[in-house]
Amino acid sequence: MTDSNITSRLRKLRFGRRVSPSRSVPTTKASSVSSQKSKTQLAKIDIYHPLSPSTREIRLLHILPEQPGSLLLGPDPISCVLSHVSLDDKPTYHALSYTWDDESLGQSFEDPDDVKRKKKVLISGFIFLDGQAVEVTPNLWVALWHLRRGANWYKSNPDSEVGEFGEKLDKEKHTHFTYETSLWIDALCINQLDVLERNQQVQLMGALYRNAQCVHSWTGLEVPHTEDFIDMVETCYSKLQGYIDTALEIELGKMLPDEAFESRWKTLSLICDKAYWHRLWIVQEFILAQQCTVHVGLRTINSNPLTWFVRHAKHIENKMVWNKGIVVVRAGEQGLPTLQTIQARYLYNKRSTLSAILMVFREHKCSDPRDKIYGLLGLGQNQNYEIQVDYTLDADTVYQDSVRQMLSQDRDLSLIISPSRYSCQCTKSQHNMSALPSWVRDFRCLNEAHENLRAGVEYNPSGHTEAIFSAPRYNNILVCKGLHIGTIIKLLPFRSTSFESSNGFSIGDLASFASDAPNAVDPSRTSHFLSSSSLPERLKGLYAAMTDNSRYETLAAIDEEKFIHHYTSLSQDDQPDKNDFERLFNLMDNEALFSMNLASTLPGISDSRLPHGPVFGRCYPFCQEGDIIAALYGCPTLVALRADALDEGCFKVLGEVSVPEFMDGQAVGMFEERDFELA
Repeated sequence: MTDSNITSRLRKLRFGRRVSPSRSVPTTKASSVSSQKSKTQLAKIDIYHPLSPSTREIRLLHILPEQPGSLLLGPDPISCVLSHVSLDDKPTYHALSYTWDDESLGQSFEDPDDVKRKKKVLISGFIFLDGQAVEVTPNLWVALWHLRRGANWYKSNPDSEVGEFGEKLDKEKHTHFTYETSLWIDALCINQLDVLERNQQVQLMGALYRNAQCVHSWTGLEVPHTEDFIDMVETCYSKLQGYIDTALEIELGKMLPDEAFESRWKTLSLICDKAYWHRLWIVQEFILAQQCTVHVGLRTINSNPLTWFVRHAKHIENKMVWNKGIVVVRAGEQGLPTLQTIQARYLYNKRSTLSAILMVFREHKCSDPRDKIYGLLGLGQNQNYEIQVDYTLDADTVYQDSVRQMLSQDRDLSLIISPSRYSCQCTKSQHNMSALPSWVRDFRCLNEAHENLRAGVEYNPSGHTEAIFSAPRYNNILVCKGLHIGTIIKLLPFRSTSFESSNGFSIGDLASFASDAPNAVDPSRTSHFLSSSSLPERLKGLYAAMTDNSRYETLAAIDEEKFIHHYTSLSQDDQPDKNDFERLFNLMDNEALFSMNLASTLPGISDSRLPHGPVFGRCYPFCQEGDIIAALYGCPTLVALRADALDEGCFKVLGEVSVPEFMDGQAVGMFEERDFELA
């Protein structure tokens, strides 16, 4: 639609649009609300004319200028009109990022233009769209009210070089909102009652926010000392953005030294705690923005200084003399800095995989569980994911199809490890694993991923960085190649509380397991194997396997005869002494499979480092004797699997296992490759 057509429609809409939303849609009785809401939804269908998917057509919103109010009808209601454009024509527009909460309906906030009389603005739930009253969430209404008020100021001050509160205006990038600005808002520019249109438009949302001239992040109403806080952030950023590491900490420490800034730090905490930062949809909206203006009530700040300040503030807050040990940026550590890091990777073309992004933002919330995937889909559009938005599918189907696609593209099996599913107790997570295969993560679970077993460090136990698997589209079985390390035969309760999870997880000690390697010793067998006549033959097999493993290149300096003699000369009887144990315990940095198994069979040895006897690693408490340990290709840790009682030959994925001796490829060459059918 051309500008002249929009202007013509604005003139036609002048008459009759002064009707109060509260009068148009009575809210006194539940039946009346239901009836009127139904009429509103029908009216919205009349407003929306079909879009052309082939030309990537979208709707844009235009906020009409505010007219003087009256004593009879009250303030001028928010009124807007829609127009159609094609993304292929590269239109100029802004986009709004906000939360869909409706908790503020009926509440009010102080009118900034009438502070002396302490006038209040009552938060409504309706606006006029193309002349018809439509329902919106109260938070969206407040965002539109503030955008319109800002546009009023720019209309009255068209030649100003600074904004209402002294902020610099970038006339070239045009990041401030005016009445000439076209705006894209998901709730109003998409016909939410048309599922096919919704599918098509949500698929485009990555491109919509990526191509917007500016994204307006509406975080909510103003908090105390917002203006002072923004001044502090912009001052620090302008002077110190070129500093790094220690020099940056020193200079920030000089600029923020005393109690005069205490109130501003509290403001930072209030901003970081806003619900906006924990909504899943804002992630791609914020990250993909070319320019982003963050709104806190009437005050605005560019996202770059804000994310920069929050990311570095945690390094100096403990040095503040007024800080009483409260981590004022705790919320920001998982919100703003994380968004900034992912955004930086996009700027430098180092994009994270979609599966990795899903894990980073797993705790962000959305009302529709399918949006756990669809809400981040725009971040993976350059990686050939064939995930199609389809709101006719249930969440289980969406998760299974999406995981299959991500595995095919990323070749990373860390996505299938989800220990939370076996002990999730969170009532708010919409958690239901009954219909999902064990290799499909239930993204509804809000529990944090538990990396206590390996402290968040990724390894390569199988020696392969890419997964080798097959996953038929209409089959729940995932067939993965890997190495069968062994079977758990003994578990102990974990002795230390230092690894206890804050989410209630406890960790068990993996006391011992029977190795699947034909040339290794089973630690469950008799301890008299040291004098066994078959020991030299076992050692020959072990030597051959280890010399084929690049992990043990140093063995090239030791021939087979010396290697066998080294082990068989430990003791001349069945009761090795303490020196023999120490020698064995430290041999080859305790990394060799065989030395680990030898240690497990030594009888009667006590050592402060092993109060319960040899402990080879850690596993989650839901593991049990008989579970197997596997090194799947493309998986950064060992995995515990359990035989499926309902499907012979198949396994259920349990979770990760940590065995230090096998975390960096030591198992390669010692174990036979096999297929694991995961159900």
